Amino acid sequence: MAAIGLFAGAVAWPEPRLEPARPASFAIRGVAVVDVVAGVVRTEQTVVVADGRIAAVGPRETVAVPPGLRVVDGRARFVMPALWDMHTHVLAISPLLDMPLYVASGVTSVRDMQGCPSPGDPFIACGDEKRRWSREAVSGERVGPRIVETSSFMANGPGMAARLGDVPAYFDTATPAQARAFVRHFVGRADTIKVYDRIPRDAYLALADEARLRGMAVVGHRPHAVDAIEAARHQRSLEHARFLLHESFDGSQALRERAGSPSWREDRRAMVNRHDPARAREILSAMREAGTFYVPTHLTRWSDAFAHLPRVREDPVLRYVHPLLQRQWREDLDELLAEAPGPAARRGYLDFYRKGLDLTLEAQRAGVRIMVGTDYLAAGVDVHRELEQLVHAGLTPAEALRAATVTPAAYAGEASERGQVLRGMVADLVLLDADPLRDIRNTRRIRGVVFAGALYDEVAVRAIDSHVARNARSWTVGAKIIWRFIRNPGAY
Repeated sequence: MAAIGLFAGAVAWPEPRLEPARPASFAIRGVAVVDVVAGVVRTEQTVVVADGRIAAVGPRETVAVPPGLRVVDGRARFVMPALWDMHTHVLAISPLLDMPLYVASGVTSVRDMQGCPSPGDPFIACGDEKRRWSREAVSGERVGPRIVETSSFMANGPGMAARLGDVPAYFDTATPAQARAFVRHFVGRADTIKVYDRIPRDAYLALADEARLRGMAVVGHRPHAVDAIEAARHQRSLEHARFLLHESFDGSQALRERAGSPSWREDRRAMVNRHDPARAREILSAMREAGTFYVPTHLTRWSDAFAHLPRVREDPVLRYVHPLLQRQWREDLDELLAEAPGPAARRGYLDFYRKGLDLTLEAQRAGVRIMVGTDYLAAGVDVHRELEQLVHAGLTPAEALRAATVTPAAYAGEASERGQVLRGMVADLVLLDADPLRDIRNTRRIRGVVFAGALYDEVAVRAIDSHVARNARSWTVGAKIIWRFIRNPGAY
């Protein structure tokens, strides 16, 4: 009984709360402004922030700083637009871990890609919670990013209703009628409809049509049964580079025909060795013409390729991940290794990952709109690593930065509001100690973050980092996670 009481107390115990920075007026003087569109740095600039926006920006000698205004010394520093993560999952536990870490990492906007299956879900936060957290962050009541878009729970085909338990039968999205009912269920509860791997083609087409009628975009995976060009015409975004490999080898049609059956199998070696460049160009052309956004999430395939090595298993960013969540993540790695053991399988995963990088460079050259999304371990921190993945793929630092700034802003319909360091735009900024156009790794060298006009200086950034790392080791946070696992209604 004593142990139960202790556990209950830990679940109810309030965690220390970070004090948010408040919007204020200030100037950054003598700073180098990173123009991510032109791909140049403009030196000796002054940036004035007032009322949550950039009130002035220009050469130091021409921009006057109002008397009495706080001045931040920008000499030998660089200021760039704040970053976006366009593929993340906001969980019920996120306010204690992920959300503050985004701000400390210079990520002020995120797109959530997993809605709750039903109100009160203990593990995945629902749309109303996410919208409230976003409002509180923007108004200076909470340390966290704005959540620019929330998705539905995933439409993943037959069997989902049974797996989840207490949800309507139409969560199976097995038929066109079920798919339409699924969309109607999430009207007002989510901004977009997320599709996943196993939804049948006829149900997918009905879902896409119903979403169009309801004014909701379709986002997410390219379903196994759906041609990539067809998906590009129906989806606002396509996630994960692997779909391009699935759909651009000489066995793609046969693989689609096996969708939903036990014989469907991701033969990575065949997809690399029998890659069809002409087919890949057709898909990328269709994506460009349809305006479909592409979110490659290369870190996910990087972890597949190196799942057996300490660089993944003992990743330094695990300091921000609670041991209970680390354990679940390592179990996933072990399952992957067990399914494909041996050096040949490891080489297959490595070549598959590298080919995905090659295709992202082709997407960039084809004019496809690429966005940074992580779908990985440590909130915010991984955005910098995904930027490095894009540069590793062959994009320039400026092109990579556009994928985390101006392109997401355009996706959100806010290109005139955010994504650049321009007069009149919302003051979402990152102050750096080095030039990110010279070396993309310099985005990690954060001296300060401005979110909606609130300045988090170097001391505040370090305090957030330490706070999250402490929470990731906290036994009371662990109790909260266990309680949510206990209450979890089904396997997602």
